Amino acid sequence: REQSDIMLKKLDTMGKFGDIKTCRRRFLLNYFSEETVAVCGNCDNCNTTFERFDVTVIAQKALSAVHRTEQRFGMSYLIDFLRGSQAKTIRDEHKNLKTYGVGSDISKDNWFDYFKDLIEQGYLKQTDGQYPVIVLTEKSDDVLRGKEAVELIKVKVKEEKRPSLVSEVQHEYSRDLFDELKRMRTVFAKGENVPPYVIFSDATLIEMATYLPHDIAEMRQISGVGDLKLEKYGRDFVNEIRNYCKRNQLTSKIELKSPKRERKQRPKRGRNGDDTYTISLKTFKRIGSITETAKARGLALSTIEGHLVRFIPTGEISLDELVPSEKVDAIRKALVATQTTGAIGPAKELLGDEYSYAEIRAVAADFLREQ
Repeated sequence: REQSDIMLKKLDTMGKFGDIKTCRRRFLLNYFSEETVAVCGNCDNCNTTFERFDVTVIAQKALSAVHRTEQRFGMSYLIDFLRGSQAKTIRDEHKNLKTYGVGSDISKDNWFDYFKDLIEQGYLKQTDGQYPVIVLTEKSDDVLRGKEAVELIKVKVKEEKRPSLVSEVQHEYSRDLFDELKRMRTVFAKGENVPPYVIFSDATLIEMATYLPHDIAEMRQISGVGDLKLEKYGRDFVNEIRNYCKRNQLTSKIELKSPKRERKQRPKRGRNGDDTYTISLKTFKRIGSITETAKARGLALSTIEGHLVRFIPTGEISLDELVPSEKVDAIRKALVATQTTGAIGPAKELLGDEYSYAEIRAVAADFLREQ
């Protein structure tokens, strides 16, 4: 875990290096604890004239959001707060603050750029750690009081483009569906504490919004959807696409897509011929702990949970082995409220962080067993 945190921090630093508009040499020297205020005059940023403009009002909105939420939240939450998001993650007490929704006229991408620029110029600071939060600095007060103007580099309004990774896509894709799939991807990413692209890339979502796969077999033909991701997320994304198509009277266009070249993979099996799911089941039955089973097999906890859920319909795993009894009723109600036992994304969003995807999948599987 510690090694993963170090690698993620390095990856984040690389991202910042690519985003900065100031001297790159100075950034590198500061990274290696060599303080310098001089600029090199030779890097691409030093040799580029950036258009700057007054964003004092925008900066005051951002700083006020940090102040009014008591400097306890990350960038994504603050941006959702400024944009007036109705997501369940926004606390009720924050929806009553004057700053809530004052930045709804600015896109999420541009807000990210503004926050990064404010951090780079020292008006805000992002803490280190597994859950970094945005906090004020000594420079923040003068801006909030209107004593100092803020200039930022002009941010281009970002338009979604079809990535070169899916250059074979020659047909129009539904922007509305693409946005819905991105929101679903964000729910999964937050639940697993990973960047959204780890779930699916934008290129993959664009293919989904282009070819409108209506079942698992069709989803398998989308680039970037391997067996593991198909198992973990396939049903939820197919369900979202089908609901969108039903509302808009659309049908699948998968016949327009060139077939994806499939890699031949042999299922992983143990010495006695058991597949990986059965190995997890037998290991769990022997150890009696999901966490210890994951350690014994060297697999992620979520992977083991997914393996065990498969055995609920067969009766080889009982629901109470995976889900605390006090949670079952709430999950059942959420599944009924979202009118599905196949796609768990809507139920997860309704239930919140206290309920895991594995627990919801287990109750959904038990529903199917009863039916």
